[in-house]
Amino acid sequence: MSLAPGHAFAPAGSRRGAWLAWLGAGAALALAWAALAAPHTATGEPLCALRRAAGLACPTCGVTRALTLLAHGAWRGSLALHPWAVALALQAVAAWAVWAAWLAGRLRSRPDRWIPHALAANLAAFALLWLARLATGTLPG
Repeated sequence: MSLAPGHAFAPAGSRRGAWLAWLGAGAALALAWAALAAPHTATGEPLCALRRAAGLACPTCGVTRALTLLAHGAWRGSLALHPWAVALALQAVAAWAVWAAWLAGRLRSRPDRWIPHALAANLAAFALLWLARLATGTLPG
């Protein structure tokens, strides 16, 4: 498997591919450590610009706090703050595993071809979930 010159990622067997795999693992561990080191609470002032300007929670309001609760094992609190946080966490794990499989040479096609589709699906899910929560009055406070 070969890539055109200048690609940021390389297949298994190359030094760049191994370096990226280790970098990805290190980044995942750093994010997990940061989430676990954060306070085990859903409080704190949101950083959302829309919420500060208009007083209305945006479609992603509560995701960071929900992921922190999820990292601490507080599933119910995480789901209450933002139900899509669990889906995002599962997608991140799946994406990391698929990318690692490609770097190891177990997949032929590059996994980054799915990124636009995944982003579109997540944007649609965020929008629909936000509209449902706005209609039912369950946006995070």
